[in-house]
Amino acid sequence: MDELLKVKNGYGSDTDLEIISSDPNHGTLTLKLIVDDHHLNESGTLDEGLVATLADNYTTYLLIAHSLATKPDTMPISVSVCLSVQALAPVSPGTIIHLVCRIGNDRLTKPHAFAVFVDAKNPNVVYARASHTKHNKDVMGYGAQKSGKL
Repeated sequence: MDELLKVKNGYGSDTDLEIISSDPNHGTLTLKLIVDDHHLNESGTLDEGLVATLADNYTTYLLIAHSLATKPDTMPISVSVCLSVQALAPVSPGTIIHLVCRIGNDRLTKPHAFAVFVDAKNPNVVYARASHTKHNKDVMGYGAQKSGKL
């Protein structure tokens, strides 16, 4: 998991997140974010673009790591088919937030994960949430690599 999280794809790479915990086998990942002014929109909530970017990136990393840990013979690469985000409550700069990512039912046809942005001191305070559905698609030739055809 740590190696996956070192990948920088341009989007969200300027947001300094710290891994709090990671368990690919059970489909959980928690990261720490210290809110800065540029993370907020005009209404004082987390910017929905930030929420979407972080949810997309980190739930994807979690889904890949979970797939590799629990189903090593399946293709871990997928593309997004639905990403829904909601900014729910205002937050102040300097607030420490935990981004908690969890995989939903991993027996579903399409991989699915949730991301919840909660107050680190009081996890009952939810600042934003996201739901992310993926579709397995061999966009990087994983199947060819596994079969030795590359």
